[in-house]
Amino acid sequence: MTNRYLFSALPRTMALVVAFCVIPASSSAAVITSTSVTSPRRTVELSGDSVGSVRFGESQGKAVSALKKLLGTTDGGVQSGGRANCTTDASLYWINFGAYFFKGRFVGYQTGNNLTVKPEPTFNGKTPEGLVVGDTLAEARLLYPGHLTTGGANGGVFAVRTTTGTIRGYLSEDPLNPRNEVKIVSISAGSVGCPAASPGVGS
Repeated sequence: MTNRYLFSALPRTMALVVAFCVIPASSSAAVITSTSVTSPRRTVELSGDSVGSVRFGESQGKAVSALKKLLGTTDGGVQSGGRANCTTDASLYWINFGAYFFKGRFVGYQTGNNLTVKPEPTFNGKTPEGLVVGDTLAEARLLYPGHLTTGGANGGVFAVRTTTGTIRGYLSEDPLNPRNEVKIVSISAGSVGCPAASPGVGS
């Protein structure tokens, strides 16, 4: 399936890596249509190395506790990712957000929830520059002039290198051959699975 709303548009097992990579179709990927509702109530800042004040590298226990306070009720407990997930070995999900861990450390995040294919509220998060899920690609380019790259893998992906790390995500459709206005459908950073399953465009 294509990427739309796989984390609110992403394929289910994925990884964010700083290296260029191609995203194959995943059997667990699903097209999910976002609702007009957003959550959590308070906007959360999504950086290249953190979610709010919770930074990559923090211990899993500390990060889980802090993320729960920041984002609210989770969609189940911490799950073991298994050896197949390459750069992650545990994950924790909210209704529209996923946090990833490796060897007891917080290593990545991605908007959306890979546990369900049901429509979910758009995650109420934005980058320091103001990028949010739902922005058009044109708006994203204005926020990151000369720094945002795109590709047609898995239906459409983008990446932008920032001072805190690379922010990546999925687009509503292939930007190289769009039929409609291209929009941002997910935001992620860090490691969220195997490199080949990551929104991988220029690092």
